[in-house]
Amino acid sequence: MRPLIAALILATTPALAETPMTGAEFEANTTGEIITYDYGNGLFGTEEYLQGRKVRWAFDGDLCIYGEWYQQGDEICFAYENDLTPACWLYFLEDGRIRGRYMGEGGGWEILESSRDGGPLPCAGPDVGV
Repeated sequence: MRPLIAALILATTPALAETPMTGAEFEANTTGEIITYDYGNGLFGTEEYLQGRKVRWAFDGDLCIYGEWYQQGDEICFAYENDLTPACWLYFLEDGRIRGRYMGEGGGWEILESSRDGGPLPCAGPDVGV
């Protein structure tokens, strides 16, 4: 292949095709974990991934809410007790950390795993110490 043609093909091909995690991969990388996520401007929140695809979520310093997640196509969707409208994300595993891209209204923004912690999720309200 001529060098110019090869260069043109490479220039129009994505460097790395992102492959979202499947539900099974997401479950294997999260169940039993408490993961804190950051976004461009700081702390986003913390989620505790429980057995049976159940979750407990809290924005920084806020009350914990319970929900569950499920796979829908390539997306991982969450439905919480206070709002059953699903919040759907694409999740990727990069260097052992999870990166999520929000796919709902106004989507496209991303969060990145900043830490994993043992012990129960610290809740600001009635679930303190649960």
